[in-house]
Amino acid sequence: MKHIFLTVLLAGATALPAATRQVSDAELLPKIGKALTEAMSIKDGELLLESTRPLPKVTAPNDAMVRVNILAIPPNGPQAFMRAQYEVLLDDQRAGVWIGFFRAQLIREVWITQAVANRHMALDEVPLARKKVNVISLRTGVWEGKPEDTLRLTQAIGAGMVLQPRHVQRKPVVFRNQVVQGTYQLRALNIRLELLALEDGAPGDFIRVRNKRSSKELRGLVIDSSTVRIQ
Repeated sequence: MKHIFLTVLLAGATALPAATRQVSDAELLPKIGKALTEAMSIKDGELLLESTRPLPKVTAPNDAMVRVNILAIPPNGPQAFMRAQYEVLLDDQRAGVWIGFFRAQLIREVWITQAVANRHMALDEVPLARKKVNVISLRTGVWEGKPEDTLRLTQAIGAGMVLQPRHVQRKPVVFRNQVVQGTYQLRALNIRLELLALEDGAPGDFIRVRNKRSSKELRGLVIDSSTVRIQ
């Protein structure tokens, strides 16, 4: 009789359901953000999400490993508002598939102007500081590099602005309407001619020039402040 009673108790014990918990938004949202970061190959910056709709209620065993896998990423990359299809896995078993709608920020450390800077100011003279800001709406990206005197601003910039590639250019050494020495290599023959620069150019830039003798417009590579190599 005792043996039967113990068997019944053991059977009842094994039939008890495993302890479960509900996966909180505070746990699920960062996992979605991490999965999106990997799926969209975001290397520089931290993607922060805020769900604009309620997240799914997922019940998981207490000891289950919760993981998120992205099934469809936003087609246009990181956006201020985006949606993504994802699945939640509990110990690699699918718990469900959902479409999430998010408000997003992409936080990166960038160069920020500390005061108004004038057009053509040398970059090493521009008051700049490194700060972490949201750059998700900057479609042309951000400028990364070392502020040097060989670079200058293409336009006047107000204080508190993120430095972008369109704001920076190399300082020209050849200027529009400047007479320069042109060189042209024809097999073993090195030809020199007098040219008129039709636009500014820094070393390594291709600019339009005009042959002063024939008035023919050519294209050349800026070598230094007085030499352009005809292509």
